[in-house]
Amino acid sequence: MIKIGPLFAIDTAQTRALLRHQNEPMPFESFCAEDALALRGFTFFQHWMPCNLHFAPMAYIAKEDGIVLALISISSVGKSRSCWRIEHLVVHPNHRGRGIAQELLRYAFATFASQGAAHFVAEVSDQNSAALSLLGNTGFRRCYRVTHYQVPVDFEIPGSSQSAEDDGASAFRLAIPQDRQGLYQLFQECLPPDLRLTYEYVPDDFLVSEVPTESFEKLTRKLINRKIWYWVSQDPDRKSLTSAVRVLAHREGDFHLEFAVHPGWAHTADDTINFTLGIMRRLNMRGVISIKVFDYQPHVVKAVEKLGLERTGTFSLMARDHWVRAKQKRSVRKETPITLPSPGINLPLPAERRLLPADLRVFSTDPRLFKDKNDSL
Repeated sequence: MIKIGPLFAIDTAQTRALLRHQNEPMPFESFCAEDALALRGFTFFQHWMPCNLHFAPMAYIAKEDGIVLALISISSVGKSRSCWRIEHLVVHPNHRGRGIAQELLRYAFATFASQGAAHFVAEVSDQNSAALSLLGNTGFRRCYRVTHYQVPVDFEIPGSSQSAEDDGASAFRLAIPQDRQGLYQLFQECLPPDLRLTYEYVPDDFLVSEVPTESFEKLTRKLINRKIWYWVSQDPDRKSLTSAVRVLAHREGDFHLEFAVHPGWAHTADDTINFTLGIMRRLNMRGVISIKVFDYQPHVVKAVEKLGLERTGTFSLMARDHWVRAKQKRSVRKETPITLPSPGINLPLPAERRLLPADLRVFSTDPRLFKDKNDSL
């Protein structure tokens, strides 16, 4: 009998072996989550807490006779805790076709949707036709296409020079705490309307802290320790952010870039990408650099394609909306007693009386009351 429950620390070794059966390309977020998967065995108590109080991703496993057959891990997209991302959904090859993955999805939907989660997203490789079919049968829709690129270690920006880098760097700066609202508005304007409703970002999702810039060496170390930071450019006249680059340092020597260029400043996409790659080279961040672009920003896709970078994978962004019907109190209708009229005999009225107006239909024996309404009484 297959049982589904939260991941405990004693099952960590089996889950690590299970993850080796992922043959298709994985998005960057799923790859980064594998290292922290062992720690989720110690946060199993979150399963009995409301999902808005979860401080770490959750993982659930399907076991049969003490053997782990499948795994699903899910994490919150933003601090609103309304949208959740499916990071891993793995079934052992010897047990595929038994409907275990579908039951894991239903278990996750029932657990989180009953606590207020309204949206679920997942990035699936276009080569994984089985996963695309599975998510499509469970209510997911294909929204947009995501492409990942890898920057070589010895990559040189075509036509770049030291003076050009200095001129371009003057328009960009490191984000400061006061840019929280500006970053929120910029990312909201770059997202399509349907994804705004799906992600439900809040300004607190773009919190940044002050980083003193004493020297390049100390700045590099502080940024890597902070794990995430933004490079931004601002319009001096309108005092609004025109573009931003979110840099995620998974570990030292492993960086992930995501660009947000305002549609009104689409012509600055080339400068934004060139500056980011140039400043990372000056900061001696020469590890594995991957770039993630979405097809709803064609100007960013065109600027990245112009550099001739290698594609590492093409994924489909899948989304599912879980609508919960609000429970309303049923009003108890009081039954009022019905009084029946006294029985009577229905007699046909004379023809003259049926022609009179209603106010003159009076039961009387006076023949004058049965005259035409135009005659005076």
